[in-house]
Amino acid sequence: MSQIRELKEFIDQGELLPHESWQVRQVKSDECLSYVAWNVETREVVVIDPKREDLRAYLQIAESLRGYSWIAVIDTHTHADHITCAPELAQKLGAPLVMHKNSPTQRAHFKVQSDALLNSKAGSIKIFQTPGHTPDSITVLWGPYIFGGDTLLYGDVGRDDLPGGNATDHFESLEKLKSAIKSEQIMLPGHDHKGGRASTWKKQLQINVSLTQSREDFVREAEAFDAPAPALLKASLRENFK
Repeated sequence: MSQIRELKEFIDQGELLPHESWQVRQVKSDECLSYVAWNVETREVVVIDPKREDLRAYLQIAESLRGYSWIAVIDTHTHADHITCAPELAQKLGAPLVMHKNSPTQRAHFKVQSDALLNSKAGSIKIFQTPGHTPDSITVLWGPYIFGGDTLLYGDVGRDDLPGGNATDHFESLEKLKSAIKSEQIMLPGHDHKGGRASTWKKQLQINVSLTQSREDFVREAEAFDAPAPALLKASLRENFK
C-alpha cells in the first residue's frame, strides 16, 4: 500500500529542513522509495523512480500541484525489483522521461550521454553518471536534494551482484559524488528496509562505511555479497526493458 510522507516525517531527528521554498514528498511502497520534489517559488516539479503500484499516489500529488511545470520524470536506473510506471506517468503529466543512454528501454524521451544538466529556473538539475549497481545508474542533484537511487542508500549502497553490476565502477562513482555533493544536501535513497530514512550528506559521510572504505575493501565486500534475487526480477526486467 502506498504511503505519502512529507520530509519532516522521515528525515533524521535533529537534521534541519531546507528552505520552505523546496518541498518533497516520499512515496513509500514496501521497501521501495520514490519522490516528487518541487520548488514553490518557480512552480517546477520533478518525479524520481515512480513505481507502477503507486501511480495513483503520484496523480494525487499532481492534483495538488495544478499549475506547476513538470520538468521531468527520471528513472535512476533500470529497476530489477519493481516495474516502473515512469513512461505512463510522463505521458499523463506531459513531461519527458529521462534516463541514461545505457538504459535498454525505448520509451525514454531523453537519454543523457554522460554527466548532464537539465534547465530549471530554481537551479540546474545535475545528473551524474554513476554506474555500479547497473550500467545505466544515475544520481540526481536538485537544490537541497540528492536522489540516490540504488547508488546511494541510507548508511549503505545498492547491491552489485545483479545483471550488469560492477563493484569497481560503483566505488569510482561514489568517489565522484563525494567531490560534487555539499555537506548540507539531503540524501534521499531509493530503498531503506528500516523505514525510508533520510539525512544530510554530512551524516552519511559519518555513518556510511561504504563512503570511507578503500577501493580494495569496498570491492571485496561488494563481490562477496550473497542474497536471494528480487522476487520480481524476471517480471521487472521484462517490463522495464521495453
